[in-house]
Amino acid sequence: MTNGSTAPAVGLLLPRPPRDGETLVVVGGLPGSGKTTVLRRWSSHEGPEVAGLDSEDVAARLRDAGVRVPYRLLRPVVHLAHRWRVLRAVRGPTPVVVLTDPWTSPAWRAVVLRAARAAGRTVRVLLLDVPPEVALEGQSARGRRLSSRAMRRHALRWPALLIAGGEDVRRIDRDDADRLALDDVLAGR
Repeated sequence: MTNGSTAPAVGLLLPRPPRDGETLVVVGGLPGSGKTTVLRRWSSHEGPEVAGLDSEDVAARLRDAGVRVPYRLLRPVVHLAHRWRVLRAVRGPTPVVVLTDPWTSPAWRAVVLRAARAAGRTVRVLLLDVPPEVALEGQSARGRRLSSRAMRRHALRWPALLIAGGEDVRRIDRDDADRLALDDVLAGR
């Protein structure tokens, strides 16, 4: 089926030039480290429109829609829907996209960063560095724990991520996260 257009569909994937002020802010960290808390605090941000993306929002929407299955069974659906939302938001018109993600999957990082570059977005990455024991306490506090296998996988990948760093990557602890304002991140401070 054709739509009468001779423009190739792959043109949608071509990079756009940088768009002034359009930014992707990634708050990375072990599950339970406090990423969602940072996002919630920033949700009242005054300034450009901000899209906050957290997989917990997808899970909550499914629960609100009446889906009543254990999270371990729901998790693949949540992650798929969340990742779809992330890629749509990164390519979309909202000036600031804030993503919370463990950021420990090299393949997912590559996809998100490639999408951000293609969208012409500046990328800022904050790595919320807390010990695994503290992250486990955070998981308990929110009432949902990862399997020990999944947590171990994240924890094993975390040190390499901290070492890799980069010019737009900033390592922070919980005290830093409590003080940091979204405006500071957007200004590169």
